[in-house]
Amino acid sequence: MKQRILITGGTGFIGSRLVERWWQQGHDVTVLTRRPEWAQERWSGMVNTASDLAQLEGQYDRLVNLAGEGIADARWSDSRKAIIRRSRIQLTEQLVEWAQATGQHFDIVLTGSAVGYYGGFDGADGRQAVSEDSPSGSDFSATLCRDWELAAEPLIDLSNRTVILRTGLVLGPNGGMLKRMWLPFQMGLGGVIGSGQQVLSWIHMRDYCRAIDHICDSDLRGAVNMTAPTPATNRQFTKALGKALHRPTLFPMPTLVAKLAFGEMSELLLQGQQVLPAQLQKSGFRYEYDDLGRALEDIVSLW
Repeated sequence: MKQRILITGGTGFIGSRLVERWWQQGHDVTVLTRRPEWAQERWSGMVNTASDLAQLEGQYDRLVNLAGEGIADARWSDSRKAIIRRSRIQLTEQLVEWAQATGQHFDIVLTGSAVGYYGGFDGADGRQAVSEDSPSGSDFSATLCRDWELAAEPLIDLSNRTVILRTGLVLGPNGGMLKRMWLPFQMGLGGVIGSGQQVLSWIHMRDYCRAIDHICDSDLRGAVNMTAPTPATNRQFTKALGKALHRPTLFPMPTLVAKLAFGEMSELLLQGQQVLPAQLQKSGFRYEYDDLGRALEDIVSLW
């Protein structure tokens, strides 16, 4: 059934894939973005764009809130952390105010979060699996995710279902973390980071988009871990990416070097979580890519 969808973060790595997928399915998609010219140029005639909530008209069936400054785009100074928080929490609060003021009642709200909610663990500590009912952590990423989720809580009363997307490392061509790793690994300069034992909870972009559609068609609500059921250590990930690219991976980044280079942000590289998608699996979702090696080989073929 055709739906009116409002999405924030629709010009991002994940959001843009969802916008195009939903347009192809025949939905009426509106992208709320600070880059309306870019969106109009890319999707001229396909989607509606707005740069301000005041420009929106009528009622929407689905609200998808994925907007936020890239958490790994720059070193974490106090001012950068404030920008990261504001881009997620303040916008979510503004969405709540707009929805209440305009009398919105959505079929479903999908609101962003991340596996960082559970906090970061290094080495063997990260081998302890967590699922949607596990408690939150206390580091910057965990506090950010917890506060982002709290800001979205009022949307529960404005929708039939609200789902919190605790997203892991999304793997796809031409974007995300892989885009940052691509050149050094292509040149044979990639290697293990830190101990290599930190666990990465990942998901193929295609499975991510399929899982979103599955959630919309299901009766899932509350937190949903958007990860594959097969987390991998940094060492396993490094080996699999090198194999997919047919390149050696002989240049490690020691823990001290990572901390000196990235400061507090190095926790994104040196810590991990073994996050399992209990809700998706319980609801019957079937993955196309639950094997990391096959997922990376597919992505390399599309790059």
